[in-house]
Amino acid sequence: MKLTRHNGRSGKNGTYNPRHNDRRFDVENSGHIDSERAKKNVYWDCYRGYTTAGSREDSSQPDFSFEQIELAYYTENYSDFIEAQNARNEKNRHTERNRTVRDLLKNNKTCPEESIYQIGTVEESVPPEAV
Repeated sequence: MKLTRHNGRSGKNGTYNPRHNDRRFDVENSGHIDSERAKKNVYWDCYRGYTTAGSREDSSQPDFSFEQIELAYYTENYSDFIEAQNARNEKNRHTERNRTVRDLLKNNKTCPEESIYQIGTVEESVPPEAV
């Protein structure tokens, strides 16, 4: 079985859209994505743990996009620093340097790096229950 790791989030065209990570777009319009296989994806985040495409449809469970979770994490962990830096910028009369958490997520120099793991190949993969 092959394990592939993709790392990064920015490229020559800027930062990539985080909606791509949890397939929150119409995958039928993306020729390179097999919509039936995408339904078998398993996702992990630091707030909810493991989720699947099927768990999004469970009304008893909260459903947050990767983008929402990423914003919550960065707000929780970096907003105090950003506010302090912005206060220093204001004190030094450089308010044009002020940033928000959203600015960090959109900038290709400060956007979060991500790791995507793929277990298997198109021909052979691990069942989601095994992960």
